[in-house]
Amino acid sequence: MNEIVTKKENIHQTVIDLKKEIESNFIKLGGYLKLIRDEKLFKEKGCITFEEYIAMPELAFDRSTVYAIIGVYEDFFVSNQSDEKAEELMEIGYSKLNRIRQFKDQDDFDEWVYKAKTLSLSDLGAEIKETKNEKTESKPERKTKEVVCPKCGYKFEIIE
Repeated sequence: MNEIVTKKENIHQTVIDLKKEIESNFIKLGGYLKLIRDEKLFKEKGCITFEEYIAMPELAFDRSTVYAIIGVYEDFFVSNQSDEKAEELMEIGYSKLNRIRQFKDQDDFDEWVYKAKTLSLSDLGAEIKETKNEKTESKPERKTKEVVCPKCGYKFEIIE
């Protein structure tokens, strides 16, 4: 009986390890795709554009996914950061890093890194949504005034 439990625990750990490997490979893929795009290496494969290259049957990448993968690589791994910081970010993984990219230039970015490290992807998404809602609610309301055209009677609003 203990052998079955041990196997189940090993399977869980294997799943965790494979997920980390997949996330790490997405980030590495971003580096290679960036190189292919920036150095125009796609021309060596007979492609006229980078988009044509990523659409090749053996790749068949979605354009938005490719640019997100490259963006994560550029935003988090191109800069001259320590290997320790790069390793920490690699452990967070592509999916979460892609979600927090939008905050990279903000003062509280380290807090977002911590959230990405400690929260599930869905909880991180909820935090991001909540933050965006707070920002949109804090914008001052625009005051408008209704005006009627004296010639045609058309009603429209103007911002005061």
